[in-house]
Amino acid sequence: MRLIFFEIRFPIVEELVVLIQVVFAAAIFGIFIFGFLLLIEWIDQRMKTIQINQSKLKASKLAAIAIVIGIIVLSSCEQLPKVGVKKDLSSGMTTTYKAIELEKAMLVMNDEEIHHNDIPLGESFFVVNQDIKGLVEKEGKVSVGCALTITDQKGNKILEEADLFQGKDVFNKDEVTLLRCKVNTGDPMKWEEKYNVEVSFWDKYGPGKIVNKITIRMIDVP
Repeated sequence: MRLIFFEIRFPIVEELVVLIQVVFAAAIFGIFIFGFLLLIEWIDQRMKTIQINQSKLKASKLAAIAIVIGIIVLSSCEQLPKVGVKKDLSSGMTTTYKAIELEKAMLVMNDEEIHHNDIPLGESFFVVNQDIKGLVEKEGKVSVGCALTITDQKGNKILEEADLFQGKDVFNKDEVTLLRCKVNTGDPMKWEEKYNVEVSFWDKYGPGKIVNKITIRMIDVP
């Protein structure tokens, strides 16, 4: 994929970190399942060694214990942090998330989803994350922060906003179905130059975070 789409910016280090988190969570889940299967095998061996007239009672107790342990294991696995990466190959945008789930991440300009990274100089676009789940709720409210950073290809910062939602960061839980950030372009940006855009959303009541990254190219107004 990296050889074919060599022009798309892949944040190798961040993707590697997220991959390690996913593998770690899967390994924990696998260990729990393996232990549960070992317990079942042990129960089976125990049933073969006890007297027949006592086996039914003891087997029932052991089966009940196994069921309870299985429920606990599955419940604990549900609490594992949800992490992942989404890549939009049409625009090159990479979205990483942790403890917050989303259905889709996309770019929107002039009320339409766009499938490229060419932005007319002076135009605005939105980075949108749809169908958000997992925000921590407090008294029917959720709180989200939003940071925006734009840098040129040399790493110089063109724009840096620590929290665009500050002062207006508390919402009714049912109102937050998507998270979006408006990105404006213009001076000192230049035509045919590329710029790195990073948008971060984070749960102010919990550990959740979403990071959208894309490299845009400034073009003349078509």
